[in-house]
Amino acid sequence: MSEQLTLAFPLKRAYTLERFVGDLGERALALSKEPVWISGPGESGKSHLLQGLCQRSEHQAGRAFYLSLSNQDLKPDVLSNLADFDLVALDGLDHVVGDRDWELALFDLTNAVADANEGWLLMASRCPLPDVQFCLADFASRSRAMHWLQAGQLSDFEKAQVLRRLAEETGFHLPEEVLAFLLDRAPREIGALIRVLNRLADESLKSQRRITIPFLKHVLDI
Repeated sequence: MSEQLTLAFPLKRAYTLERFVGDLGERALALSKEPVWISGPGESGKSHLLQGLCQRSEHQAGRAFYLSLSNQDLKPDVLSNLADFDLVALDGLDHVVGDRDWELALFDLTNAVADANEGWLLMASRCPLPDVQFCLADFASRSRAMHWLQAGQLSDFEKAQVLRRLAEETGFHLPEEVLAFLLDRAPREIGALIRVLNRLADESLKSQRRITIPFLKHVLDI
């Protein structure tokens, strides 16, 4: 794997393990060196977790490679020689599973990592692992033998942590009563909650109004 190709898929430096809310990072680290498949709905933190684990590896002088397979320009040969890395994190498996050429390349990679017995392979998809429809029986068997973790299962307390931090970093005041109302009445997924919060911040800035429960109701039309 060339340095040029590695730099073509940069990490988001804000996606660190320290900023990841919940115990999924610790649970993943407990399985270090064993293949792990992470599933969860969109914006449930899968990409954050994978990139955070990559950054942790790099900070410990390891070589990590993160790749989102949602890029339609990618070809299966991009997976060649990745077993040389200390950590390989493949995101967006939903975009390639079901394609025989991709599954063959993924199967070869899982075998190469297992044979080297030094690297750590992480994969992520929206679809829960037991429900993934594989076309290659060998890759299906190999994948379903991986440890399976589910992302996005945050408690209300953990969701509140994420929203408070986002408000602080964006520079606006989020009253506790508004936060409680938001958690009670807005969509439950953390990604949807973040979008609502960003919308509130934008509308507050445009109208020069404080964020209150009546303002929240107005913006959300509830």
